[in-house]
Amino acid sequence: MRKRVQDSYLVKCFLVVFLCFVVDSTIHYFLPYNFTKTGITITPYLGLMMFALLVRTIDGAERYFFATICGLYYSVVYANSLAIYILIYCLIAFVRSYLFKLDTLNIVESTIFCVLTIFAQECIVYWLMWITNMTRYPIVSFVVMQLLPTLLLNAVLSVIIYWIYNKVKIEVK
Repeated sequence: MRKRVQDSYLVKCFLVVFLCFVVDSTIHYFLPYNFTKTGITITPYLGLMMFALLVRTIDGAERYFFATICGLYYSVVYANSLAIYILIYCLIAFVRSYLFKLDTLNIVESTIFCVLTIFAQECIVYWLMWITNMTRYPIVSFVVMQLLPTLLLNAVLSVIIYWIYNKVKIEVK
């Protein structure tokens, strides 16, 4: 019986994160993205923020299964790279579960945690692209034109994600 409840809980979590990814895509369509890297690039991370909040509520090995599936989905649909986002999502699951153990977060803690999660992901991806010579985008330009605008937008959006997370209140019975 517990297995069935946990499975239905995982499905609910997948659906909520999937819906956040869909909203991400919709918002991203209307935000500036500059292929020449001469203007501001903003990336919404609603799915990542919701994932970071939900992953603490999932028990045991299912937590890493959830992280792997979410990372795989993000990699295939948005990033066109397989391994790195799976690893990042599993790392977020580990950090959220074992290093940042707060069961309940207030709005300020949630916003700080979400912004730090996005900051870490953006920096890891930029660093990996830099060391593999996939980009020569200067770090100052990256910070000013991409990282800061992305963090500012997502700090505002994290308030909405926090509200949705508290309204949905997916819990294991």
